[in-house]
Amino acid sequence: MRKLAIRNMALSYGNHSILKGIDFEITQGKITALIGPNGAGKSSAFRVLAGLVQPDSGKVFLDQKELANFNLLKNHCGYLLETADFYPYLSGRKNLELFIGLTNSKANAIDLLEKVGLSQAADKKVQQYSRGMKQRLGLAQVLIDNPSFLILDEPFNGLDPEVKEQILRLLVDLKKQGKGILVSTHLLEDIEAIADDFILLNQGEIYLSGSMESYRTDKQNVTLHFEETVPKDLEIEFDFFSKDHKIGLSASIEETKIVVKKLQELGYIPYKIERSSILYDKYMEIAK
Repeated sequence: MRKLAIRNMALSYGNHSILKGIDFEITQGKITALIGPNGAGKSSAFRVLAGLVQPDSGKVFLDQKELANFNLLKNHCGYLLETADFYPYLSGRKNLELFIGLTNSKANAIDLLEKVGLSQAADKKVQQYSRGMKQRLGLAQVLIDNPSFLILDEPFNGLDPEVKEQILRLLVDLKKQGKGILVSTHLLEDIEAIADDFILLNQGEIYLSGSMESYRTDKQNVTLHFEETVPKDLEIEFDFFSKDHKIGLSASIEETKIVVKKLQELGYIPYKIERSSILYDKYMEIAK
């Protein structure tokens, strides 16, 4: 399992410090979510990884072996930065064949289009593609050289819910194929469902990072919905508030199971359970 390790990545423009010596890792077979408010430094980090900006400092290691510079990451990474751009008057297949020819790759355009769910639109002009189709074509382009790692900056921007779900499923499929994926997004609940690790940036520094699994035991805001009004004096061994047909409390996943079981024993069965997103809760710690 290959791993990229970024150490002490720093970037500034004039007297303004954008990235303040951050460390993080990208591992094959895992999805790492890079999140944070606007201006946190996410896009700047992506530009450094793509070799578009020279950092003030920083080292990059591939399988514990130091690379000479960030530009060499291009030999191991595929990039989708913001919106994919193609020749609109050419078909999806022709666009990919053009890129394949420029890189001397042995990739097959139809195979790539099939991988991202666009084989039926292979000969359709890109100007007739929807935004979601263009994003999938962008992912096909990223896969031309079969890179070990994918660097994806806001791949869900402007997508309708159905297409967004398709892209999320595609990322999971690529992870299962062994790709190491770093993805930035503001869709915290969606990315939480598929991410293995996360990095929360704030003002150029890592506020919090780790595996999603390590935070599964954290308490989250939970709302349980009932068809009937719930008494405020129920004995469920947890602090809660009751309003109308809802109960609200702070509980971990395991604690929520205990509460629901106790409520069922008391004759109150929720028809819906809402949990706040772990990443959203961590994100909101910055906003307080």
